[in-house]
Order: sequence, then C-alpha cells, then structure tokens
Amino acid sequence: MLSCTDLTLKVPGRELCRGLSVAFEPGQAWAVLGRNGTGKSTLIHALAGLAAPAAGEVALDGVALDTLSARARARRLGVLLQMESGTWWGTVLEYVLLGRFPHASPLSGYSCEDIAHAHAALGQVGTGDLAARKLVTLSGGERQRVRIAQILAQQCGIVLLDEPLQHLDLAHQAQVLNLIGREVRERGQTAVMVLHEPLWIGRSCTHAVILNGDGSAVAGPAADVITRERLEHAYGCALREIGDGGGRSFVPDV
Repeated sequence: MLSCTDLTLKVPGRELCRGLSVAFEPGQAWAVLGRNGTGKSTLIHALAGLAAPAAGEVALDGVALDTLSARARARRLGVLLQMESGTWWGTVLEYVLLGRFPHASPLSGYSCEDIAHAHAALGQVGTGDLAARKLVTLSGGERQRVRIAQILAQQCGIVLLDEPLQHLDLAHQAQVLNLIGREVRERGQTAVMVLHEPLWIGRSCTHAVILNGDGSAVAGPAADVITRERLEHAYGCALREIGDGGGRSFVPDV
C-alpha cells in the first residue's frame, strides 16, 4: 500500500498543499483534481519518489519511500509523467520493453517472457501493429497509448498516471479508463490519476483528491468528495451534473 502522511508540497513562493494524509489501497482508482498550477503533478512526483516533499512522508507498505532503491521502487510503482525529456529513437517495442527493465536480469537482459509481456501490453491498448515502427513516427494519440502500454508491461501493483488521457480521442479515453479500471478490479491494483476531463471522473474513480489551490485539499471516497459544489470551488467555474444510472459526469455550465 502507498501512503502519505502530513504531506506538504511547495514551489518557490507558494504552498500547494499542507498536511495531506492519504492511504492509497489496493482495488482503488484515485482521481487527482484541481486547476492548473495547484500541485497535481507535484503530488504525483512526490508519491513516486521523484521529488522530496517540503514536509511529511511517503511510504510503501510502511517503509519510507526514500529509503528504497530506484529498482525496488520500479518493481512496485509505475509512473506515467505528463511530459518526457529527450526523444526515443528506437522502435515502439523497444520503448515498451523499458517497462520490463526493473524485472530483467542484469546479466542476460530481457527474456522471452519480457518480450511477451511487452507485446501483450501493446495489444491491450490496440497498438500491436505498431511494434516495429519508430516511436518518433507516431501521432500524439498513438504515442500516448504506447506510453500506457509501457506502464502495463511493467506489471506494478501501483500506477501513478499524470494526465493519461492527453492526446486521446473519446473512444480511446474510454478504452484506457476501462482498461485501468479492469486492472484495478481484477488484479487488486491501485491507480492514482491526474484527470481534467469531468466527463469521466465521477464514472471511473472510486476515490479522489481535490487540490483547491490555497494549500487546502480534500480526499476520500468519490461518492463523498466528488460533488458539484466542491468541483465548482476547485475549478472556479459553474458546472452541471449529469447522471444516467451508470455513473455521474460534470460539464461546464456555459
């Protein structure tokens, strides 16, 4: 289980959140919500051990995350960042195989099993036919699905996804969220996702963290936390709630 205790996040001149304590448990899909610049990506970085919080602790199964090696973390935590630095000039399959690096043998490299996992992950996101293509030749949406395939190939119990739906059309947004939801339900995984699309947050997540932009935050079950009033306060705009028996959606009231 991933958890944070009394977590405080800051950037120069501003406190993003203070005293946040959350347990991200198996079988839960969390949405991280808030306006631009409120600390959503910073929270993902802190939970992944990529950036130190100003105060508080992040722990994995009760062990402080900053005491674990990068390889040990990578076997348990998969991280999809909003942006990647640099350019990958290899093939799609080679890129997805990077997700298997924490499990690969340091002596013999990737095994047949690793390659099979990579192909299976590409099939899950509907990009199996792109395996031999150079990653740089893909469209933005294709590349995003391949990035998600890399996380799936990593086979971690906990995935931290910073805007996993960016560049995706509606059909592929639904596909990705259904896929993540199935992994959470059937394999007892934990997903923590930065989401902006109000169409999905009430339908796809069991829990939510809302960052209000003034240092305060609220976290808990989606049924309690995701309300029109809270979202309007967090986003600073009027919303309409739509429900059809299959879940809730929110759309700007313009």
